Amino acid sequence: MPIPYAMLKALEGEVPFLDKSRRSPKAQSYYLMKGNMEGIPLGACLDSCRWGGQRTILYEMSVKGLIGFIQNWMSQNEGNHIWHERKIEELYTRFELPLINNESCPRDKEHKGTIMDLGGRLRCSETKELLLKPTFIQSYNAVDSLSQTLRTELHESKPTDPLPEEAFDAKGRILSIYEHEWEQYQRNLRHFEEEEKVPFSDVCYAIISEKGLILPLETILKRLNLRPEQDTVYCNRLGPCRITKELTKEEKAQYDILEFCPGHLRPHNKVEFPFDGWDLAFYVQTWYEQAPNPPIFEK
Repeated sequence: MPIPYAMLKALEGEVPFLDKSRRSPKAQSYYLMKGNMEGIPLGACLDSCRWGGQRTILYEMSVKGLIGFIQNWMSQNEGNHIWHERKIEELYTRFELPLINNESCPRDKEHKGTIMDLGGRLRCSETKELLLKPTFIQSYNAVDSLSQTLRTELHESKPTDPLPEEAFDAKGRILSIYEHEWEQYQRNLRHFEEEEKVPFSDVCYAIISEKGLILPLETILKRLNLRPEQDTVYCNRLGPCRITKELTKEEKAQYDILEFCPGHLRPHNKVEFPFDGWDLAFYVQTWYEQAPNPPIFEK
């Protein structure tokens, strides 16, 4: 990996391109967006309003906030986009957007068959057949990172004995108040054992390649971002949750049985990258030069 351009400039004894006047990175971003970026390279603007660590940089903005900053720079420099002090080929022999491009299915290299979706992505069309009893199917939706879609996962749930230990007397007989519940369980169990399984198709749909696809700027920044879009916060590390009134019914049912707070996801306004603001400008430039009027946001 080449030396970050900002570090290279510092090693050569150059002062930062932009004077922050002791402003914090967040205050600097506000200052720049008030009409103070005209004629200044995007890389210089991005590199002057970020926090820096040994290996990464951080912006106190969400992905959409960072896009807004970039759009503001483009508006101030309409018709005169100076992305960087140098050309990409002067610093890199190869510089690419974070396109997915695999030789085979990333879920299982033994999968066969492909399909091209309407967006131009090559996807795995491997299909497996699930045999399930339809009355006893349970499902949940989850975002699948390999297909980048919301997938419905199906599984079969056999009826379970609902009776607690106190439902029986000393001789092991069911107490009368639990008889109806027990009979219902027995009917469900017979139904389960007698019901025929029905086939359901489960298509892999993992993305194999996006080669040739025009990526939105939002997608590029999300893929480059090292920081999860939400933080896990704890309202009580030593005991149960203190905010159960704010939880959904499903979360409350889950958290009620826990003796400690499992943490809650909370959005934040931060993005983190493994390169400096000058390199980020190269990514924006490469996005912009993909095609006339490339998309900014994901659909």
